[in-house]
Amino acid sequence: AHMVAMARMPRDRMPRALALACFLPACTLAIVAERRPRFSVDFRRGLSGSLAGALTNGLLHPLDTVKTVRQANRAQFPGTFRTIRRIWQQNGPRGLYGGLGTAMVGAMPSSFVFFGTYEFMKARLQALKPDCSLDERARIHVVSAACGNAASSLIFVPKEMVKQRLQAARVAGVSTGVRQVVSTIVKEHGVRGLYAAYSATIMRNIPTTVLKFLIYEELRLRLAASDESATLRVRSMACGAISGACSSVLMTPLDVVKTRLATGQYAATLGMRRSLVKLATEEGLSGLFAGAKARMVGAALFSAIGLSCYEACKQLLRCEDGANLADAPRGAE
Repeated sequence: AHMVAMARMPRDRMPRALALACFLPACTLAIVAERRPRFSVDFRRGLSGSLAGALTNGLLHPLDTVKTVRQANRAQFPGTFRTIRRIWQQNGPRGLYGGLGTAMVGAMPSSFVFFGTYEFMKARLQALKPDCSLDERARIHVVSAACGNAASSLIFVPKEMVKQRLQAARVAGVSTGVRQVVSTIVKEHGVRGLYAAYSATIMRNIPTTVLKFLIYEELRLRLAASDESATLRVRSMACGAISGACSSVLMTPLDVVKTRLATGQYAATLGMRRSLVKLATEEGLSGLFAGAKARMVGAALFSAIGLSCYEACKQLLRCEDGANLADAPRGAE
């Protein structure tokens, strides 16, 4: 129904990036669902994460824009709702959706790598010891989430830097594009400039993701009494929302520093530790937790929608937990 509505929409009202970002995942899912025996379980799990990541990033992009703008220019944008109103008044919907195409398209490869690596590590570690205790399960999730994040950050960091600069530029009323942003960064700082926020991102993402998946997996396991599909979706959304909100609030100071580094507010040479000290000294507790409300709401919604979509895609592609790990290109599983 969503694709039909988009097809009927006038061309001048449908951004090409959004159309492409919605059309390609839908086609990919349809093709793989039809021919799933030809693709390995690991590939299908990675693809499920890729599609869920693109959809969730697209739906929640306005909240991410508000969070980015508040963290980069806290003095000019003092409150979440006032920020939304001001962006809308100054730039209309284009202000809230700056960098949407980059966010959705860029989310696909990074989410593929994260979920593919996470599920690969989790399945292999669980296979070594099927009947594991709570502590052993926690260690498996910690290792799996950390490996997934370290691998996906190689793609996520440059994508996030470009997206956040596009968001900041759109709110400031500056007309720019992906190619211009990338060429400016590379010209000024070289290719390393695209990874200026890498250490800050790793320090933020690994603890956040580890905490989120520890809470999510344990909650999901404890609430797994019913096997009904509707109950599964509701359970995934509830567990995702709780785990996302808890983990995001604790890591907000690192997220603020990452945003300042990515948007050029802080010099890349400053580093993570000195950036945190500078932020705390100059702006205090309110600066450390700038955009915390938008981040918490966004993270709760992102995890609820993203993880429930991920579980739904895994169900559709027959690659849920416990599926056959061996590649089966010529036969059904």
